[in-house]
Amino acid sequence: MGESNLGGMRYFKQEEYNRILDTHSARKLNLSQTKCERILMACGASYNQAKNGAYVYLHHSDNFTSNKRGTKKEYTHLLDNFNAINKSQRLCVKYLEGLGYSYGQAHTAVYNYRHERGLIGN
Repeated sequence: MGESNLGGMRYFKQEEYNRILDTHSARKLNLSQTKCERILMACGASYNQAKNGAYVYLHHSDNFTSNKRGTKKEYTHLLDNFNAINKSQRLCVKYLEGLGYSYGQAHTAVYNYRHERGLIGN
């Protein structure tokens, strides 16, 4: 499925977290972040994996996949026009999601943009 096992630790893809939480009707039951984390940990995810997986599920699952694809040049152009250098990472991700890009695409594009501009990782 959407997992692998390296050195005894299980690694999941977001699709697997989504499947597990959907199986437990997490969205329909309006489960909290903490309850979603507990479900994921019961299925073998570490605390940090569960925390991140539950957060993306609760806040970005409806925008987790997209048929729209962008190039590095397109993302840079969009983020420059948005004045992303002066805005938070979260706001920039939301901006790209609003343009139809998936959460994963937006998050990666913003991370790369911020790293190249020297805003992080120095």
